[in-house]
Amino acid sequence: MLDINSLVFLLLVALGAMVQTITGFAMGLIVMGGVTALGLAPLAETAAVVSVISLVNTLVALRHCRKLINFSYVRIIAATLLPALIAGVLILDYFVADYYDYLRMLLGGVIVSAGVLLMLTPAPYQEPSGPGLKMFAGLAAGLMGGMYSAGGAPLAYLMYRQPLAVNVVRASLLFLFSLSTSGRMLVVGISGQINSNIVLLSMLAIPLVIVVTMLTARINHRLPDALVRRGAFVLLILLGLFLLFG
Repeated sequence: MLDINSLVFLLLVALGAMVQTITGFAMGLIVMGGVTALGLAPLAETAAVVSVISLVNTLVALRHCRKLINFSYVRIIAATLLPALIAGVLILDYFVADYYDYLRMLLGGVIVSAGVLLMLTPAPYQEPSGPGLKMFAGLAAGLMGGMYSAGGAPLAYLMYRQPLAVNVVRASLLFLFSLSTSGRMLVVGISGQINSNIVLLSMLAIPLVIVVTMLTARINHRLPDALVRRGAFVLLILLGLFLLFG
């Protein structure tokens, strides 16, 4: 029988999978924020599990929209995202033992910022952003993704301002997240950081992620996007403030 910590973890996973399928990001933020705030698991282990389940979520969601991916955006963003991802993993590994409280507070700041970005609805640009801005977003997302497996906010803010259809934006974001999470898993695996706890938590969460993602994708058009965003905003702000000041 699952203990209370495992049940709370799975609840956070289900909520994160639903929100990410609808909005295109926030799964890593919700799971990382909730698990860290409640002290359910070590930060590095949680980030590794989030990488696994986020990859599953994106791959399942991409089944319905892979033809909509805008690869002209993806190629430029990935050029800085992937190297920064490696740097982020190394930063977490180096500092987590001695500077855990600072990393926890930084995660709180990232989550609050992401919550604010989630509620912003800026007018789309008339022209596509230049390569410099795309590469900067990739750099920021890579560092956040490497450290916390939660680098979606910079990419989402950039992509939702582009003169692109919303379904193209979501498909492109999902593909970028699949690159980020698979890259992070590769780096963590090569460095020998995968342990039995990570494997166990991932095995518990993967079936749930698949089911929630498939169900959400089916009813996505019936769910009010604004309501989901408001709910995710409140949750992220509360989690972030708790990590900052709790």
